[in-house]
Amino acid sequence: MIKTIVLLITCVFFTISLKAQVGFRAGLLISKQDFDNLEYGDVESKLGADLAFVFDFPSEHPVTFSPEIHWLQKGTKVDNINGNVGESIRTFNYLEIPLMVKFHFGDGEPGFFLMGGPSFGYLLNGTDKDGDGQTNDLDLDFYKRTEVGAHFGGGIAVGPVRFDLRYILGFSNIFDDDTTEVTIKNRGYGAGIAFMF
Repeated sequence: MIKTIVLLITCVFFTISLKAQVGFRAGLLISKQDFDNLEYGDVESKLGADLAFVFDFPSEHPVTFSPEIHWLQKGTKVDNINGNVGESIRTFNYLEIPLMVKFHFGDGEPGFFLMGGPSFGYLLNGTDKDGDGQTNDLDLDFYKRTEVGAHFGGGIAVGPVRFDLRYILGFSNIFDDDTTEVTIKNRGYGAGIAFMF
């Protein structure tokens, strides 16, 4: 955790030194988990929050480097677990850093862009909420703390305001048990509005 904080502070100071444009993004994430080799009932999507600091490094070309620092809620909703347990909504809170490359189109407003790049996530904590509204902390011993994935999407820029849609894909198996072949992978669709300063 300390190494992650040091990395974030270093990133912020490096950004300031290069006079990058900085912004704040607020959005929503519709997430779902894919389960392999596990009978787990009916798996559905869940809604979560996505808050981020976004950076745009200056460039004379239509391609810019745009890293982001997210706190986002991944997870899934499961019904009828193993045929005898009711609804469960699992929320995984991640600190995630996508290293995005943006391709900009058009000289005027609105401006359009496509973006994509790898992402690196760290699982902070998680909760499990049952159908009766009872919430318990997830046992993180069963989950890997780090995740590798990617963000892909596009958006519109009007002045300092940017709206984007994105697809978030997890490459890593987040389930941590070497005695089974069970795999759990995150994915989701997000939308957000960023205000650049």
